[in-house]
Amino acid sequence: MSGQELPAHRVDFTCDVVEETDLPAEHRVVTVNPFVPSRYDADSHSGIGSFSTLTLFSVLGQDSLLTFGEDRGTANGAIEGLWPVVRIAFEYYLQQNWEMFDKTVRSKFGLKSVGQTAHQRTTIAYQAVGVSTAEIVGRTGDRSAKLFERFGRKHVAALRNEAYTAVIRKRGGEAQQTEHDLFRLIDHFVSDYESWEMGKLVRYIAADSPGNLDELVLFRDEFSLVRDLYQQGFEMACKCLWIPVAAQNGTKRMDPNDFGDDHPADLKPARTLTQFDKLANAHKIAYAAQVPGWECLASFLNSGRRNTIGHATARHDLRSGRIVSDKDPKGISYIEFLGETFGVFEALTVLMQVLRAVRVASSPDFADLGA
Repeated sequence: MSGQELPAHRVDFTCDVVEETDLPAEHRVVTVNPFVPSRYDADSHSGIGSFSTLTLFSVLGQDSLLTFGEDRGTANGAIEGLWPVVRIAFEYYLQQNWEMFDKTVRSKFGLKSVGQTAHQRTTIAYQAVGVSTAEIVGRTGDRSAKLFERFGRKHVAALRNEAYTAVIRKRGGEAQQTEHDLFRLIDHFVSDYESWEMGKLVRYIAADSPGNLDELVLFRDEFSLVRDLYQQGFEMACKCLWIPVAAQNGTKRMDPNDFGDDHPADLKPARTLTQFDKLANAHKIAYAAQVPGWECLASFLNSGRRNTIGHATARHDLRSGRIVSDKDPKGISYIEFLGETFGVFEALTVLMQVLRAVRVASSPDFADLGA
């Protein structure tokens, strides 16, 4: 089943048609909500895996159920009401159509003044994206907020030395292209939010929850679509990791190319950012995640799960509700897969704001920065 609105709703399955008069005295019940995991063998309206509200209550408990519902409502509100305006404004920003950008942010965001400098417009455009994506990520986004706050302090400190600002300026063109690619990928995630939004459910389940998601199946099959988003998002996030690593090196050793002796265990050490760029994604993640406060990157970008999901033989077993492959026949549940996708999206949203720091610092407004 797919489609949130009735005109777009589609159901694709085969079944035997049974007349009502031929039903047994004790009716077997099938109740399916494509947004909530259920059980194949549900035969009544009671118990976990039957109708959606009871299932969510059983899995989450009353307090978390209410918070989860509010979080979903906020995210949907941001996607339907805020994101279309943000998207238009950011497209004007990318096109450098300043007349329409200024007009849009004044009329839609209520700003009296926009400013005429590149770094002012960059700040406004990125803040708009940051506000809307934070509402989509919701109340579980405290880890990425902490990551960005700590990066910000390191970035500001590193700007005091010329080696760091020289790298920022040198990579300004690369960062501008990344800006285009990253925003368009985030927009694709938002456009297809319905297909992966239930990944947020994983974050709300307590360790002692009586419900077992492994026993439930999400009656949706958008694996190909979501896997493409997941893989593209994973690659893009890793492409941006040079920025926080450069800030860490620039703060700790006054040179973004100086990795010192802080190398993750059992990895071939990188000595410069150029060498870092050539590392495997798992190694890039290890470098960034070893910095205190940035450990969440290893959770958002789980290389082990990436190998399972991205394997050429990976497929969605509809009956078991698991992603399996020839390499990993046990695999992971579809819900867990959506949780991994949600994590990649959150990584993209915080790295978008990390990229903002580079775009502002490399602005032509600061041509003499560090001179």
